[in-house]
Amino acid sequence: MPTSSTDLFQLDTPKGADLDDPRYYLRNFHTLTDWVETYHGDLLLDSERKRLAALRDLPEEARCLLVRMVMRSGELFRQSKLNYLEIGDIATPLQLLEQQGWVELDPAIDVVHFCALVTRPELSAAFKDELAPLPASAKKANQIALLADLYGDELKPFSQWWPESQDLLARLTDDDLLSRLRLMFFGNLSQDWSTFVLTELGHHRYESVAFSPESRAFASRDEVDHYLQMHALRDLLDCAENPADIYHALPTRPENSWLQSRYSRLLFQIAREAERAGDSEFAAELYAQSQHREALIRRFRVLEKLTPTEATLAVLREQMDDQLRPEVQEALERIEHRLARKLGEKKSASRKTDNLPRMDLSLPASGYVEGAVAEHLGSESAPCLHVENSLINGLFALLCWDVLYAPLPGAFFHPFHAAPADLNRPDFVERRRALFEERLAGLTSDEYKILIRQNLADKWGITNRFVHWGLLTADVVELALECIPAADLKVCFRRLLEDIPAHRSGLPDLVQFFPAERRYRLIEVKGPGDRLQDHQRRWLDFCLAKGMDVSVCYVTWSDLADLSDA
Repeated sequence: MPTSSTDLFQLDTPKGADLDDPRYYLRNFHTLTDWVETYHGDLLLDSERKRLAALRDLPEEARCLLVRMVMRSGELFRQSKLNYLEIGDIATPLQLLEQQGWVELDPAIDVVHFCALVTRPELSAAFKDELAPLPASAKKANQIALLADLYGDELKPFSQWWPESQDLLARLTDDDLLSRLRLMFFGNLSQDWSTFVLTELGHHRYESVAFSPESRAFASRDEVDHYLQMHALRDLLDCAENPADIYHALPTRPENSWLQSRYSRLLFQIAREAERAGDSEFAAELYAQSQHREALIRRFRVLEKLTPTEATLAVLREQMDDQLRPEVQEALERIEHRLARKLGEKKSASRKTDNLPRMDLSLPASGYVEGAVAEHLGSESAPCLHVENSLINGLFALLCWDVLYAPLPGAFFHPFHAAPADLNRPDFVERRRALFEERLAGLTSDEYKILIRQNLADKWGITNRFVHWGLLTADVVELALECIPAADLKVCFRRLLEDIPAHRSGLPDLVQFFPAERRYRLIEVKGPGDRLQDHQRRWLDFCLAKGMDVSVCYVTWSDLADLSDA
């Protein structure tokens, strides 16, 4: 067992168990625990390792039952609801799990939790006398409200709430360790056991990545604890707890840059809840502490309403910088304009794009406006396709596939990544600058076409956040390679790299190819009442400035009655 990160070694990529095995989920569970013990063993306590060893010594039926419970939602389970053919009778497995402390049998619960575990008829039978004042047709919610008033926070075992029942209640008691294992494997708590199953079913395939000691999600146990603390506080926020209480319970700001981004996101979420609760001053204070992408905008939107003063305007202008992302700069300019107007300053309004080529179409009514325009404009010799963001993003991924999956420290923590873990971090591109430049340099010759075609063949179907395989077919790729100049691809890819989270969306809806002329055009479609969004306008302005054939198509319906009759 390795005891430090330097003792770790290359591991085979774990795979999902054969789904023909009725106990496939247990194999997947042990795959996960084996990976964590080998790859993150130095982050486990001796007591945790002993606990896992003792678990392995249990009969397989008991281990299967535990994993089945872990895979289900919640921590309370009625024995009568735990029916699994591959396990059989669960009485003995439950007792064995209780002896090792994995479950507690017949735990004390309040009446509200009891109500959640039983059906309405069962509830009526268990509390026949107490519910007598209610009509027989009363809804379960009304029954629960009455019982909650009667019993308040009183705790009793399930067997005492309903003595006539022959059922037994079990509670998972060590979900913390199991959550810790899942976190250390996936690097997050949003992925779960279903990831194995979806992979084995073929619904998801993932790129193989070489793992190294530096690839680990966590370098120390403190970092794992830090994540778990923040996750628990996020759960409390979802339960409508006081935002100020959650803020004061925050751990110290982590040094790990990956955890810092999660910390900033939690700060932002707390601030949003404080803002919604009407505590604007507190919200503005938290926004100022957060490095979240939207924090600066939200801070000044709050301050604009709270204190539209010269001081606020001065602070806003201090924050405005040419280095800000365009969408942030534009949002701050709008706030600046409103504040200046309130304070009596004369300031010209933010510039709006008004020089975009425009076409107007009146078409038969349709619920799919992009499809209607594509069908109207397209022909066999000039196909028009609804691709939106998928074309440029997909071609970028096919060109830069090996760069996206470069095994840099902190990029990949486990075998089930649809994108590098640091994709949305500010230093994502800079860490790979030389690799991206090498790929973009290939656009000066036909080398890039060979690489894109090869990756299309080799990587087809592999889950990748940039690629929509249903739209990025071989025919579409060939049309794009023949009709879109390499120079246009290069400038689009460079813009994408300027701010991947912001620039992955907003591209024009349609592309029309003219193979005989080896050219193309991009068309943004706007149906009745629709208007350009800021991120769409920025892409259109960019394309126009680079000399691309781009336009906005405004559609009206020639027969609205057809749509209303549909």
